[in-house]
Amino acid sequence: MTFIRPSLLALALAFAAAPALAVLDDGAMAPSDQAANRLYWQAQSALREADWSTALQRFEQLEQQLREREPQSADAALYWRAYVLVQLRRTTEARTLIDRLHREFPSSRWGKDADALLTPARPATAAAGKASASGEDDLADAAVEALLTASPERAIPLLDKVLKSQRPLRTKQRALFVLSQLGDPRALDRVIEVTRSNADPTLRAEAIRILGIGGDARGAERLREIYAGSQNAAEKRQVIDAWLIADRKDLILAAARTESDPDLRAHAVQMLGALGATAELGQLFEATADVDSRIAIVRALGIAGEGARVAAIAGDAKQPEPVRAAALEAVGLSGKGGELLVGLYAKADTEGLRDATLRAMLIAGDSAGLRRLYGEVRTPEEKKAVLRMLGMLDSDATLDLIERALGD
Repeated sequence: MTFIRPSLLALALAFAAAPALAVLDDGAMAPSDQAANRLYWQAQSALREADWSTALQRFEQLEQQLREREPQSADAALYWRAYVLVQLRRTTEARTLIDRLHREFPSSRWGKDADALLTPARPATAAAGKASASGEDDLADAAVEALLTASPERAIPLLDKVLKSQRPLRTKQRALFVLSQLGDPRALDRVIEVTRSNADPTLRAEAIRILGIGGDARGAERLREIYAGSQNAAEKRQVIDAWLIADRKDLILAAARTESDPDLRAHAVQMLGALGATAELGQLFEATADVDSRIAIVRALGIAGEGARVAAIAGDAKQPEPVRAAALEAVGLSGKGGELLVGLYAKADTEGLRDATLRAMLIAGDSAGLRRLYGEVRTPEEKKAVLRMLGMLDSDATLDLIERALGD
């Protein structure tokens, strides 16, 4: 079994300790708008890497796009921005965002989760001489963590007892994580047992994730069994995510090739992008003529940073327009737009492709390219479209340009 590097240990424990709301979203809440969906997954990818500054930037851009296209869904972006700010210990800013969320979306499903972000994990005050249930649970959490340094002979029976007890879910999640770090086949047996039982589905999902973290051959085989035998799309998605953690491109590629559920197939493709599996994605693109599949693949190539490759697809007039539009937005997602997008705009021969190019420049945060484009386009409609995108990017140069436009 593979051990997590010491530098990641605290982060992994934090995820194990956090309520379910703080664990990376499984995609069910991803926006339906294509450009917003790219930003969402780019932000989630940054969260997986604990790259808080990138995640915050992407969620800010996501909120801007949602307010324009899916305003009813902007509460999700507010929640995730607050979540990242809490990780950065910028709690005052997080509280301001949470207040906004309650004010603008009083019935939001994210409201309770947002409040929980600012709830201390271990309350500092308690009635004198009165033992609380939460205090006992906190003590149990600390005891479970202490077993990281115990011998497997002593630790495994105690952790097994925790898993079979009435302890809170977070304590059982920590117990699973500690089992994964003991480096003993018997500990792995306990984790696998949870995936076979009729346990709490959230705990079962955590066990699946732990098998991905471990990277053990037996764990990988168990994940393969779960995927092959499951009729539950959410559970199969959890397995794909575990393969992502385990860096198993081969198993994710197999799912992308053989899965009959189009949403799961697209998710597998997306995870190949997160792994930078560009060769495998290229094979999939050439092997299918299905438009939806090709769209998912070019998005994944964008996530993988293949700007030049998706730019070539965007410029290929033989490709269906939806594929070309998705490829244009993928150029922006790749982080390598720059001159590519300005040049592609000049070659865009439909309004839809021109709009896709502008969205890509917004995703890339390319205010310089948009300002250049503003000076090059000729029709009033195009100038207005470029100005709308520039208005979403905050810079002094952009404001100067808008001021000049208002003065014309």
